[in-house]
Amino acid sequence: MELMRRLGAVLEACKPYLYQILIQLCLAIFLILVQIIVSKGISAIVIVVYEHVLSTIALSLLAFFLEKDRRPSLSFKILCYAFVLGLLQVTLCQMLLTMSLEFVSSTYQSVALNLVPSIVFALALAFKQEKLKFQSINGQAKIWGLASSAAGALALLLWKGPVLLKSTLYKSFMATSAGLIGGTMIVVGILASAFWHILVRHVTRKYPAELSLTAMMNLFGSLQTATVSAFVVKGSSWDLKWDGGLSLITVLLGGIMVTGETYVLVWIIKNKGPVFGSAFNPLLILFSFLLQTFVLGNSPHLGSVVGAVFVIAGLYLLLWGKAKETEEEQLNGAVDFIDSPLIQQ
Repeated sequence: MELMRRLGAVLEACKPYLYQILIQLCLAIFLILVQIIVSKGISAIVIVVYEHVLSTIALSLLAFFLEKDRRPSLSFKILCYAFVLGLLQVTLCQMLLTMSLEFVSSTYQSVALNLVPSIVFALALAFKQEKLKFQSINGQAKIWGLASSAAGALALLLWKGPVLLKSTLYKSFMATSAGLIGGTMIVVGILASAFWHILVRHVTRKYPAELSLTAMMNLFGSLQTATVSAFVVKGSSWDLKWDGGLSLITVLLGGIMVTGETYVLVWIIKNKGPVFGSAFNPLLILFSFLLQTFVLGNSPHLGSVVGAVFVIAGLYLLLWGKAKETEEEQLNGAVDFIDSPLIQQ
């Protein structure tokens, strides 16, 4: 019995880490699929609308049954917060990032998304959601971890090096008008995502019903993206091409796994903070690199391998610093343990 209790405690402590890895893996697969179907003429905005409508339905049903006894009363202020969160995470972040795949590759996008942890860390310090002790080992580990991840991302982006495996399908970011448009979309999406990480923790403290909040956020995001698409998407584009079921699989993956996992990310940020919530973004680079190399047959370069090593090393340092910091806070009795009905099931 004692062994089972210890094993259960270990698994409970590992939940946020395992969930984060799963989120990044699903997102990498989704980006690859979107890039494929967008290249065949399907509108990226339509994909975003369909996936968020699906996720709104699924999350609303879960919230209705799992949070009916613990959901706080809804106020106009919370509705406004949900509207802003939907604007940041769905309309400005996910819609623009998905649309950018019409102009740049998913690998380039995943590299750019590595900037999110650094921006979130700076914002968390500014809004006093994160502490940084420059002289401590934990503080130094977080600083050097972020620096290493950023250096790895830059290596992936700027330095190719010799080709390790030859292929004719390699596609990179080009300094063209299309690349500029895609890059601008990514920058706006990254900034929106960073502010979302900061705001969502503040909102969950006022409205501690993560499923209901995520469902409302996705509802507002769906309405916003549908409104935008009504002006810019032609009627014929709403008819998804079958293409062997690839379009349907992409929408289902995006709506159920990727967008649905937003709830899990909200829960993680509420318990672990915004920096931890964005710390695993570098894994997206690694997963995208592996998928594009071994699934799509793109040519890996030495710079990609070196960059991936720096990214993983930086992620380890940052998480090590956060783990040590959390241990110290727990010893001081400064951590509150928050349960969630969906996570525990």
